[in-house]
Amino acid sequence: MRTFLCVAVLTAASCAAWSQGVERWPIKTSVPDGTSFSKPDKVAIGDLLALPDAPGVVHNDKRYQSARIPAKAGDKFPEGKLVTTTGWLYLVGGEGDGDYHIQISGSASTGDHCLIVEVPNPDPKFTASTDLRPKFAAVREFIKAKMLAGKDPSTAGSVMTHPVPVTVTGILFYDDSHVGTPPRGKKGMKAATLWELHPVTAIAFAPKPK
Repeated sequence: MRTFLCVAVLTAASCAAWSQGVERWPIKTSVPDGTSFSKPDKVAIGDLLALPDAPGVVHNDKRYQSARIPAKAGDKFPEGKLVTTTGWLYLVGGEGDGDYHIQISGSASTGDHCLIVEVPNPDPKFTASTDLRPKFAAVREFIKAKMLAGKDPSTAGSVMTHPVPVTVTGILFYDDSHVGTPPRGKKGMKAATLWELHPVTAIAFAPKPK
């Protein structure tokens, strides 16, 4: 068993009561009907980091609060697509909406220019789907047991002493709540794109990326 201790530890703030999120909540905590979890598309993390803003989508776009952004003709990476990618995990943080917020980079030397991936709380208060709850619970338990010494992550962000190579699988999601705002990211590590994997449905250690 590999355990990776983190710099930050669980704080009192991270134990505060979580509450269900608002922006695109039905989309963040679900997967499209007919999703086959056994057949995710393998995508290089560099391709995900290079994804441009979704055209025509504005800040907190009312059209997509409970609907996925429609794919355009020839769209290689539509919202709702199940993908798997491999990169270096630098940070796990706890969010007020119950999510685990995870920052993954394509670089072994810097966590900047990262991809954000998030795992919802499996409690029925947060996740309506009984099929998804065990997947979310397994991902979070893996992270807690293998990387955080059994604790929940700090709300400020628990930073790995050394970045961990992982393979992550999840649904492509566009976080329109940050359209037009400064780049997101905890501990000075800025996200390269508004696209995320959200929700994450599986995670595993990976060989060191080449």
